[in-house]
Amino acid sequence: MASSQNPPRRPLAAGQSAWPDLPPELLESILLRLDPLDHVAVRLVCSSWRLCARALLSADLPFEAPRLLLRRPGSCGRLTFFSLRRLEILPYALPGRLNAGRCCGQIGCWLAMAFDEERAIELRNLFSGESVAMPRPPVFPVAKIMLSAPPTSLGWVAALLGNSGTLALLQPDVSGGDAWISIAAGAEHGGFRDMAFWRGRLCAVGYDGTVLAYRADLRARVAAVSELREKDGWPERNMLRHWRRRTYLVESEGELLLVRKLYSVDGDWAEVDVEVHRFRPEECNWEEVEELPGRAVFVGAVASVAVLVTAALPGVRENCVYFARREVDMIVPQAIGVYSLEDFETSVVAIAGGHSADVEPVWIIPSVPCSHASASRNYQQASRLCDG
Repeated sequence: MASSQNPPRRPLAAGQSAWPDLPPELLESILLRLDPLDHVAVRLVCSSWRLCARALLSADLPFEAPRLLLRRPGSCGRLTFFSLRRLEILPYALPGRLNAGRCCGQIGCWLAMAFDEERAIELRNLFSGESVAMPRPPVFPVAKIMLSAPPTSLGWVAALLGNSGTLALLQPDVSGGDAWISIAAGAEHGGFRDMAFWRGRLCAVGYDGTVLAYRADLRARVAAVSELREKDGWPERNMLRHWRRRTYLVESEGELLLVRKLYSVDGDWAEVDVEVHRFRPEECNWEEVEELPGRAVFVGAVASVAVLVTAALPGVRENCVYFARREVDMIVPQAIGVYSLEDFETSVVAIAGGHSADVEPVWIIPSVPCSHASASRNYQQASRLCDG
């Protein structure tokens, strides 16, 4: 009868290590407890460690181009990732309950998931699996959530943008309560389209193009507001053709960028244009950015970010704006649009296998090595948002 015991291991030769023979389940348990940056070192140990590391989401996610979190087609479609570097949908899928949710925000390795039927928001760490429940939000449904710092940090603040265009600031209390204020000033601007943390303030762009900056005192339930940009004028081309637009705010290396995607559709023909403007706080005005050398901007309704383009980010083109929203202007509906500020042209990266058209894909950048300093600085600045 065969023995149920494990076969004896061969004796090690002089200078030989037993580390490559670790059981995969033990090695996986170890990897899940490491910082994402340490996974690079793990992959250099030996071939068996490298194979195990590649099987985990955290193995190479921080070290390649931003990925898209998207929902696969079908009524029971699962949430998974599309890799710009590999140009394919990855086999990894978000576990269990997360597939019933809707991603409405991301910071570092944390996802903000909305469960609309429950009117609940859950924060989940992609690497560790740790979960943090948020207090019931004052605005719902929530279109976008931004966190000033990871939810394990002290004094973190959440900014929420409701589907109606209303802003709210929420700060969970360690005692179990919460403090929050709603900012209704967007009504006169038709509501807010997007928001971003910049220099310790929450900046928001209205439907009319006005950009406002808020510094809040949650204890006093008040927020001081200043205007960074007046509402849009109507360029001459708008008189010639009906242009639609999407507007995004992005913090990039300490700068506040305003990105506008304009498009016009006439039957099967479409024209797309992208404008990038930079706020100059010294002159309190905006200037158009003609190029972004060494940088690429990824925009979306849920998450927008600018990254430094280096060899560590294969598949990303500098001086380009990436957008993944499925619009009628896209020649290939299931594709990523890449607008070149140099050529003034839009190319597409097809998403093989497609995705659900009912849910906008979300850019996910858990950790980009070349921008750690920028992210850390942004967390510190945004944490000063609330004086209370």
